Amino acid sequence: MNNSTDNRFTSFPGFASWVKPFNEWRVAHIPENTFLIFLAIVIGIACGFAAFAFKWLISLVAGLFLPHIKDGTINLWIILPPIGGILLAGIFTRYIVRTNLAHGVGQLINDLKKKLYRLRHNIVFSPIIGGAITLGMGGSAGAEGPIAYTGAAIGSNVGQLLGLSPRMLKILIGCGTSAGIAGIFSAPIGGLMFALELVGIELSIPAVLAATVSCLASYLTIFTLHGGHSDLTFTPLDNYSMDMLPLVLLLGVFCGIYSIYYSYIAGRLDTFYKRIRNPWLRNLTGGLAIGLILFMFPAMFGVGYPILGNVINGDCTALAKGSILEGLLTGPQGLMLVAGGILLCKCWAVASTNSSGGVGGDFAPTLYAGGMAGFLFATFCNTYFSTELPVGVFAYLGMAGAMSGIIEAPLMTIFITMEMTQTYRYALPVTLCAFVSFLVVKIRALLSEEYQPLIHHHLWFRHGHPEATRNSSK
Repeated sequence: MNNSTDNRFTSFPGFASWVKPFNEWRVAHIPENTFLIFLAIVIGIACGFAAFAFKWLISLVAGLFLPHIKDGTINLWIILPPIGGILLAGIFTRYIVRTNLAHGVGQLINDLKKKLYRLRHNIVFSPIIGGAITLGMGGSAGAEGPIAYTGAAIGSNVGQLLGLSPRMLKILIGCGTSAGIAGIFSAPIGGLMFALELVGIELSIPAVLAATVSCLASYLTIFTLHGGHSDLTFTPLDNYSMDMLPLVLLLGVFCGIYSIYYSYIAGRLDTFYKRIRNPWLRNLTGGLAIGLILFMFPAMFGVGYPILGNVINGDCTALAKGSILEGLLTGPQGLMLVAGGILLCKCWAVASTNSSGGVGGDFAPTLYAGGMAGFLFATFCNTYFSTELPVGVFAYLGMAGAMSGIIEAPLMTIFITMEMTQTYRYALPVTLCAFVSFLVVKIRALLSEEYQPLIHHHLWFRHGHPEATRNSSK
């Protein structure tokens, strides 16, 4: 491990005077791997606090708007908050922090491939502020993208503060970004799988051990701050049996097909928004698109965990409340119509949020869409084929199916799905549904060289996005 204290690795000139003597003392008294574990714990705790603060800020902003969404009535005003949220997020990123925060995970992966490990100082806090504005005001996206970027910046800046080598910076970035995912999803193993499957951290024992410790520290921190509560509570039902496995496999196929549609639409919309050169027009277009979708389906407001939690626990009545489709059909047919509409529109809303100037993530929306896919699949089978599928359980399995197919990270998906709900009794069907969906997408990719997974679309800034700003070179 290179312990160079060359000032070229230090971005904090005020601390330069003590960095060299500290590192000399550290090299003489503290083993390298021990020091790495210590830094991983510090970064993990910091990411846990950051994730907690991020959730609190989202709730604070959302609390200004959610009380005005009245059940059983058409909410025309709901079109306005997303427009304001995207505009404010655009102003914040362009004129205040002057850093492009769109698709943070995609940017981070691209930076690591280019060996750009010195993330700007303002990325420690700016994704959280931009994300709270975007999601709290109705942006239909996830919180994991901003917190993963923030976690990476925490790791990078800790390393820069100590004047560490590029290799150490890369390891600490992996610790921070995995700890951010672990904290926001309350999924320590899921955070580690994220670092291994998507970020591509160094596959050495010290690096993987450090990322593991960082994820655990982040998870325990936010678990303590939340009082042991998770964002998504799932009460397992007793009417699921192993005889339903063939239908679980069929659900995986359905989620795989939906994943192909989701990624295709997201890629097309990314390209569409990239071509809008005027940032104000891009913000307004995206905000208006989100607002119109929310007008049709208010259940898609923000991250959507409360609605998703109701669905996986068998309470589907909230899906249609406030929707213009609520009165068209009643009973299962009406709920299937709303769920189908949400499935078709979710990718449009997410891409409009993340690609038009908002600051959000792409993982949580796939869980939400998967829950709708599982609900639609089970309700359709029960209604037209006289099956007795537990709708909530299949909605839960659909979460893993859609996320695995869209993100193309099945191991991360399996652990995030089980850990964030603190439910492990459905490990087999969750695994089967996730891998079948993943295989369907992979088969589609083999049949067409033009097909790319969602994460590839989100490296759009490398092709000259108008707001692209180098965030690792300073």
